[in-house]
Amino acid sequence: MASTSSTGVGLGIPDGDACRAEVAAVLALDAFRRSPKLSRLLVYLCDKQLGGMSGEITEYAIAMEVLGRGPRFDPQQDAVVRVDTLHLRKRLKDYYAGEGAGHKIRIVIPNGRYAPEFVQQGSGETTVVAPPPAAPEVQPQPVRPRRIPARVLIAAAVVAATVIPWTLPQFRQAVLQRIGRHPVAGVPVAAVAGIGEIRIAAGERAAPYIDSAGRTWMTDRNFTGGATFHRPEAPIARTADPELFQNGREGQFVYAIPLHPGVYELHLCFAETGVASDTLRNMDIAINGQPGLGLDVASDAGGIDTATEKIFKDVSPGRDGYLHLMFQGGEPKSFLNAIEIVPGTPGKMRPIRITAGDRPFRDHLGATWLPDRWFAGGRKSTRAVPIGQTADAGLYQWERVGHFSYSIPVAQGGLYTVALHFSETWFTPQNSAGGPGSRVFDVYCNGRTLLQHFDILQEAGGVGNRAVVREFHNVPASPLGKIDLEFVPIANYALINAIEIIEE
Repeated sequence: MASTSSTGVGLGIPDGDACRAEVAAVLALDAFRRSPKLSRLLVYLCDKQLGGMSGEITEYAIAMEVLGRGPRFDPQQDAVVRVDTLHLRKRLKDYYAGEGAGHKIRIVIPNGRYAPEFVQQGSGETTVVAPPPAAPEVQPQPVRPRRIPARVLIAAAVVAATVIPWTLPQFRQAVLQRIGRHPVAGVPVAAVAGIGEIRIAAGERAAPYIDSAGRTWMTDRNFTGGATFHRPEAPIARTADPELFQNGREGQFVYAIPLHPGVYELHLCFAETGVASDTLRNMDIAINGQPGLGLDVASDAGGIDTATEKIFKDVSPGRDGYLHLMFQGGEPKSFLNAIEIVPGTPGKMRPIRITAGDRPFRDHLGATWLPDRWFAGGRKSTRAVPIGQTADAGLYQWERVGHFSYSIPVAQGGLYTVALHFSETWFTPQNSAGGPGSRVFDVYCNGRTLLQHFDILQEAGGVGNRAVVREFHNVPASPLGKIDLEFVPIANYALINAIEIIEE
């Protein structure tokens, strides 16, 4: 007999920690260690379910966020999500029919669904565990400090040990510190599971940094050498998170970041705040011992006190399970502000999506658009009006208006599709006596004219409050690895609502 409950009253249902411990145990299996893609899929599905976000588990979201498909993914033409989920379902079933038969909790993906269930094996009865929502309603309990149970951390250590030899002193010391044994001050603690996203804010910080998109950047870790710096007086351009670029590590230093096997995308974040102009600081960066990248940050960013990123695709850990980053230079010293490592797609950079708003936006297909960044000039404006010709009206509620530019970092050497999203919400009958011809502007990209004498209202057939999208294909990255967009007014101000960049 099977019973189902969303509250678990009287069923002895395990908490989320017990479910996560089971996920960690499954990931330690050879069958999953040899398949990073299925591991990422399992972690994604379980994290969403245990986080109370099962409604976000859709075929399109899986294709975009786990399997690296682009925004034009069509489930009718591409069965990759169904096929990979079938393999994952079978692998779990085989495990629990064999060596995992004695486990009290099982991870099950029902036929025809993507959201997993955690099934508890009872005496003579099987109970389907409905994981707790993000903010469950429970009887009042005494408030206790949250801590990660040792069994979960030990399970995570088992997972990592299949990739990183336990004999490595740095790894062993970090794990022991996490489970409360042999604490050592200043020893960096890595995200040893390494399947999800890793963000590290370099320099000395009292707490992790939460950026404008709500993402967490961990305090500095996994480094050897160098010294920290803090320059709060520097106003940083082209970023919504200047504080991230006011701290950093400088000197001769290396990072050794443990990662699960797989393909990753590496973002190194910089803003030159220590010299007066470009040509005054050059440094070399080596990734896993490969020949160094020479970098003048001020030149790359187009000036001092300006944020920039260098993006590297097809990055994988070395044979020892670590991603090694070495920073070298003379005087002035090499430096770094932040590191971001995200699961990658072989041969392609992950799509970049930016809205002119000040908060993230999730579209109807499940893709996330980050808050406005990489801009200079213009100002933000908002008008909450109904927008036609789109399923994502919220994407057009904010706009950057004026004479402005964007310098968006991409992987060097690639060809990209650049999609520009517009809507004319001001020169409409209810707001203004204007009409076609009221707002006209040019758009340039890396020295190439994309739009000349562009009139949003005219493109929308003379009707305001309509989405207009213009796509441009085979746009090469600049030699510095940028998509540089300039919006130049002709009549009134230029305008943009959102930008999307996808490697072809």
